[in-house]
Amino acid sequence: SGKQSLTRFAAYVSEMKCFQVELTKGYGIGEFREDLKKLFFMTGCDGDPVVFLFADTQIVVESFVEDINNILNSGEVPNIFANDEWEKILRDVRPHCKAAGIAETKDNIKAHFVHRVRENLHIVLAMSPVGSAFRVRCRMFPSLINCCTTDWYDKWPAEALQSVSHQFFSPLELGEHRDTILPGLCDMASAIHSSVGAMAERFYAEQKRRFYVTPKSFLELIALYLGALDEKRAEMDVGISRLSIGTKKLNETNEMVQNMQEELAALQPELEKKSAETNVLIEQVTKDSQAAAEKKAKVAVEEAAVKKTAEEVQAQADEAQADLDAAMPALAAAVDALKSLNKNDITEIKGFKSPPPLVMKVMEAVCILLGAKPDWDSAKKVLGDTQFLQKLMDYDKDNIAPAAIKKILAYYDDPEFQPEVVAKVSKAATSLCMWVRAMKVYDEVAKVVEPKRQALASSTAMLEAEKAKLKKVQDELSAVIANVEQLQKTCDEAVAEKQRLEEAADTTSKRLVRAGKLTGGLADEGVRWTATVGELNIERVNLIGNVFLSAAFIAYLGFFTAPYRKLLVDDWIEQCREMQIPTSDSYSLVRSMGEPVKIREWNIWGLPVDEYSTENGILATKGKRWPLAIDPQGQANKWIRAMEQRNSSRSVKGNDATILRTLENAIRMGTPVVLEDVGEELDPSLEPVLQKQIFKQGGRSLIRVGDSDVDYNEAFRFYMTTKLPNPHYLPEVCIKVTLINFTVTLEGLEDQLLGLVVREERPDLERTKNDLVVSLAADKKQLQELEDKILRLLSASEGNILDDEVLIDTLSDSKVTSGVIQGRVKEAEETEAQINETRLGYKPAATRGSILYFTIADLGNIGEMYQFSLDYFNELFLVCIQKSDKSPELDARLSNIMEYASLTIYNNVSRGLFGEHKITFSFMMATAIMRQRGDISDVEWALFLMGAGIVDEATLPARPAHAEPDQWTLICTISQRVEALHEFARSYGASPAEWQALTDAEQPWGALLPATFAGLSSWHRLLVMKCFRPEKLIECVGEFIAVEMGRAYIEQLPLDLHVVFPDAQPHTPLVFVLSAGADPMSTIIRYATDVDYLKRMHAISLGQGQGPIAAQLIKDACASGDWIVLQNCHLAKSWMPKLEKIVESFSGNASIHPSFRLWLTSMPAKYFPVPVLQASVKMTFEPPKGLRANMIQSYLADPISDPEFFDRCQKQPQWRRMLFGLCFLHAWLQERRKYGPLGWNIPYEFNESDLRISVRQLQMFLDSYDETPLAALNYLTAECNYGGRVTDDKDRRTLVTAVLNIYCPQILEDGYRLSASGMYVVPTDALDSHEATVEYIRQWPPVAKPEVFGLHENADITKDLGEVDLMLKTMLLTQAQSGGGGGGGGGGG
Repeated sequence: SGKQSLTRFAAYVSEMKCFQVELTKGYGIGEFREDLKKLFFMTGCDGDPVVFLFADTQIVVESFVEDINNILNSGEVPNIFANDEWEKILRDVRPHCKAAGIAETKDNIKAHFVHRVRENLHIVLAMSPVGSAFRVRCRMFPSLINCCTTDWYDKWPAEALQSVSHQFFSPLELGEHRDTILPGLCDMASAIHSSVGAMAERFYAEQKRRFYVTPKSFLELIALYLGALDEKRAEMDVGISRLSIGTKKLNETNEMVQNMQEELAALQPELEKKSAETNVLIEQVTKDSQAAAEKKAKVAVEEAAVKKTAEEVQAQADEAQADLDAAMPALAAAVDALKSLNKNDITEIKGFKSPPPLVMKVMEAVCILLGAKPDWDSAKKVLGDTQFLQKLMDYDKDNIAPAAIKKILAYYDDPEFQPEVVAKVSKAATSLCMWVRAMKVYDEVAKVVEPKRQALASSTAMLEAEKAKLKKVQDELSAVIANVEQLQKTCDEAVAEKQRLEEAADTTSKRLVRAGKLTGGLADEGVRWTATVGELNIERVNLIGNVFLSAAFIAYLGFFTAPYRKLLVDDWIEQCREMQIPTSDSYSLVRSMGEPVKIREWNIWGLPVDEYSTENGILATKGKRWPLAIDPQGQANKWIRAMEQRNSSRSVKGNDATILRTLENAIRMGTPVVLEDVGEELDPSLEPVLQKQIFKQGGRSLIRVGDSDVDYNEAFRFYMTTKLPNPHYLPEVCIKVTLINFTVTLEGLEDQLLGLVVREERPDLERTKNDLVVSLAADKKQLQELEDKILRLLSASEGNILDDEVLIDTLSDSKVTSGVIQGRVKEAEETEAQINETRLGYKPAATRGSILYFTIADLGNIGEMYQFSLDYFNELFLVCIQKSDKSPELDARLSNIMEYASLTIYNNVSRGLFGEHKITFSFMMATAIMRQRGDISDVEWALFLMGAGIVDEATLPARPAHAEPDQWTLICTISQRVEALHEFARSYGASPAEWQALTDAEQPWGALLPATFAGLSSWHRLLVMKCFRPEKLIECVGEFIAVEMGRAYIEQLPLDLHVVFPDAQPHTPLVFVLSAGADPMSTIIRYATDVDYLKRMHAISLGQGQGPIAAQLIKDACASGDWIVLQNCHLAKSWMPKLEKIVESFSGNASIHPSFRLWLTSMPAKYFPVPVLQASVKMTFEPPKGLRANMIQSYLADPISDPEFFDRCQKQPQWRRMLFGLCFLHAWLQERRKYGPLGWNIPYEFNESDLRISVRQLQMFLDSYDETPLAALNYLTAECNYGGRVTDDKDRRTLVTAVLNIYCPQILEDGYRLSASGMYVVPTDALDSHEATVEYIRQWPPVAKPEVFGLHENADITKDLGEVDLMLKTMLLTQAQSGGGGGGGGGGG
């Protein structure tokens, strides 16, 4: 209702911090007090104003509330701080005391700390008033009332609902009728919320299932609607767009076909003309090309000759150049040396008066080359020339006089005339030496090169002449080629034009072919698409209402069963029409939100095929909150596991210690988690996951799980399932999850059982059916994908679609494939229809099985220990199919299956029921079968169970004097409502004497009815019995069952472990459900002895501290193959979850020894694990009902049933007579209890142990004394064995008297009467053997008369009426309270 949201908002407005505890796995009082310390430090030390928001869902242990109570009362929690923490507080608060002028003593500081806490701390407790917890806490912790302001949050009024919805719905695009639709949506949102609240109350009244409607559901409705409407509109817009484009493309193609045909006709003449012109051009080009080729060949020859000459000239030039290149390095070196000389160097040489010999030689050589005299004076003159160096550099080396060269040779060959040698004398002389030597080398080379140069010049001149000649020829060739190229260009253009025309014609032809493919292949699709677009446009408008109803369905209706869902949805549709909200005429959630292909996959994965289950599948996948499936039969769990198996789903139990670690990994990896077997309360540490408290941090999506932040993967899915058949989830749970009632439906189970029957009877048929389902699902999925592909390609195509050959071929192939698949689908659907028709022949057996299961399932409403799983039932039903008599005739075979299954299931189930419920179960079976056949109407059934109800007696005929008021009201009501008895009231009113025989009969069922009613059916006869003899109704019900079903359904077979034990497996516990005072240990021990297993049987009585010992015993026995007996499981409530885990670990555990068995005994207890009950072989152990049955039970029980003990007594005649009397006394004492205060003032729990000790004492005293000590036996039996339980003095007197009538001398006489009428006597011959005695007792009547117990006959009336009332009330627990009411039937007779 918004308590926490408003608190946070108020804290924000008030600029206060909002503090909440964060629950983690294992969070307890220690962690809670640490959080309180943080709170105290914030408010007391730091002085921060804080709101402490604490919700009742965070109360892990009640001591939390005690601490809150202390804070409210005094502002502190006693002894919460350790000494070191107080030191910190004293240090931090001391400055505040000083500032406030308070003396800084230790006590003052502590008091000021508490004062600051009370000033700054504001506590808000968010409590739910639902259930008893809040009331109990208010009584236990008075500060919750005295120190708090109670702010009671009522339901949101209609105005608030409308206001909120208007706020969210206003931005919606609602079309042209917005002014009408928007107010209608707001009113509908409010109306839906209110109608679901009313239906929840009705649901509880009729089905005893509690569901809470909260504003959270209303907000989810709005959020779902806004999100789903946008999503569906976008989805539909894409579909409409694709279909429209596809239709448009097809229409455009059809229009283009005529134009293309005309185009093609016009192109033909032009194409022929252009072809002729092109051919002429091609001929001319060919002729000119040949001439050009000849010319080109001639030029090529000349080019080759010129090329050869050029190569020879080039070779000569290269040779001359090579010779020159040999002299060039020395010349270059000499020039570089000259360049390095400067004026000072020349002056240096010139300055020699008497030059060194080498310098003189150098200068002489220089003078010779320059044409001067080779002496020092001439040398000095030469050196004195300012242009000396320049002359050397510019020296005409190509024209040196031969005489000069000849003179130079003398110097050149001189060993000392080397630059390296001269360098030792003068740098300048060295350079001049190098120059002289270079000139000599160059002159030698020039003499060789010159002839070559001249030859080269001649060759070059000849080459130029040849080139000129060649150029002329080439120019002529170029002109020819240019002419040819021009012709070729013209020709190419003509050819290109021709090709263009040909391509245009070809393109048009291909377009026509493709158009034929497109329009021909998709013509039928085009018609369908056009129609579909129209339908989708209408549906798009209807989305406003359809999606709204779907959102409401998902937000509110998961918890309801199919009939209630239908009532609400029909009402909503009618209101939508009244408010002019667009909706489809045949709205359903499956059509609106379901995807056929996906639903088919769900069915393959195990989701039942009925519409209710499909709705549940949509609820589980479309809801905003994580789903919690109420799944007593485990079908949702199997479906979810199969569906999510491909996503690597993980399964954990509700009591696993590793839940948070599993969740962390799954959230991080994006894998689904299935949390199984949750209880009525969810672990508080799951809160962040359930509330999807995702937050952003640094661009990452995180969620806090336990005490760590985990990266949130959007692929994560969380499912919860519970096996509780009728859980009561408080509003705090309802707002966090989407509750989905996955209880199996009659239709869904019928289909499953039909598959089971057909699989056994016609395995080929069922195999074909299953294969068809899979192939049909795959084919329809592929069809959908192909259609989507065709439409996607059409809508994505650009330009002229007929030019896209790949697209057309793809569309054509897709259409062909689609056609093949459609043919296959059609054929498969026809085959499926034939198979279904054949399968339906076996439907009666499946229907019977379904009826039987729901009858068994209803037993859970009667007793918490009557839990039977669907898997158990399916296995049992399969065994019945296999073991029932075969027959070639289908009708006979079905009859055999139904009869065998009914009786076998009755026997297996009834042994786990208490005696008082066995006939109720038989009757429920019989009437359920008849109601299904139509033999009993709902009106007749209600009349039988609830009587006439509230009837205006003024409208009834006048009551005859002989009729009781209630009786007459019932008779008249039956006459009005039951066609077969419409004369009933008139007949009884006019002729009461005709009904006297029925009224007086001791056994009314066989009494004659008036002739008019002689042909009544057994059911209508039972209605008559209810009117006249209500006290005999149970007896009549038994006769009715015998007529309709057979005597076997009213006989209570004694418990025989030799019959029961083979039904148990190593993984299947055997559970004894006990009544007060019953102890099955002797029966178990006797059976263990019979099968020689007593030494390997270990028994332990559960209680304080025995759990771990029992767990170790089971573990050891699983390996060794021993038997373990856990007694009194009801005394170990806290250990029951551990027992559940142990039993669940048996399933699929191949290491368990095949001989291992686990025996459990327990009184009925709500906390006994349901999965253990469902997986077990159940037996009730109680005192038998009836004097005869009690006597037989005593003789078949230990120790009397032991032949050695029975025959051991030395005084056999006395022993057997007195034993018979003692067993009769035991039965007499127990049966007397059924008369209530008439029998015993206080109901005592006499049990077998009382009889056992009395029997042993009787044998001991008879063997020990010659004279039978009757007084001692009387005292021990009346005062000790049985009398030890008796507290009322009148009851004690009755007991003593009864014992005296047994332990008396007369019992040893023949024909001793045990009752005044002589009906019950101590036999003579029948005592010869144990078997004879038992057979004699079997001859007694099943029901003893009151005279046996010393009571008046009318005592039976009171007792019988009480039993009848109890039976009818018990049966009403299994029925929906849809009508009738009031009294239980007519008056006396």
